[in-house]
Amino acid sequence: MDAKEKFLELKQAWKKADAEERQLIDKEMDVFFSDLSEEQKKQLCEAVEEDFKGMYNELDDIKQTINIRHILAPVLPVLSVSYLAKNYFHKTPQWFYQRMNGSKVNGKPAQFTAKEIETLNFAIQDISKQLSRIAI
Repeated sequence: MDAKEKFLELKQAWKKADAEERQLIDKEMDVFFSDLSEEQKKQLCEAVEEDFKGMYNELDDIKQTINIRHILAPVLPVLSVSYLAKNYFHKTPQWFYQRMNGSKVNGKPAQFTAKEIETLNFAIQDISKQLSRIAI
């Protein structure tokens, strides 16, 4: 097992561990880090950088989901999610809520694609135009 794999294995174990187990893993990490060659340290730096990029991308996805939910919050009580999902996306309301809330689907957080965000923007503008034409 190379340094990258070992580091990621220890990281995952640490994330799943309780406080007592984490102390043992911390000690194992100390030994692991002290035994690394210069080449392994280089591999580890690359692995950590790659890991941070993945976390950064996850954070971007979470921020986008929160932003969409925040933007829609004032109008959701008066909008029919069923209508939006069915008429603009040809999907179920559950599908829409999964994306709006970032729910896990097949082990990954669901989110709107760029094209779906365009469709959502179109839907909101379309509904807005329909409402603005109404006069009693």
